[in-house]
Amino acid sequence: MSLTVTSLIALLCVWMLACAWTGYHKRFARFAALLLVGLGVNMLWIVAGLKAHPLDPNALLAEVSLLLYGVFAFGMGWLVGRLVRQWQSSRVKNGV
Repeated sequence: MSLTVTSLIALLCVWMLACAWTGYHKRFARFAALLLVGLGVNMLWIVAGLKAHPLDPNALLAEVSLLLYGVFAFGMGWLVGRLVRQWQSSRVKNGV
């Protein structure tokens, strides 16, 4: 695997972790900004790096895929955050 592909996969993983973090902390505005930045960077790579037309079906499929990756990561972060908050609120305190 080339260094470019490895770097893009690593960038995708970091971006998805950031989406999950915003879901965990319920930061909807930050998620929206993060999603727009991710979609913009992806389209920039498709147009400038791959020399593809922005409305090419494969380019649109890549954008939709990235959108779904981000929404799924946000949803998983939100779910984990909700479980953690419920777990912490259901603790039994000693001596009560």
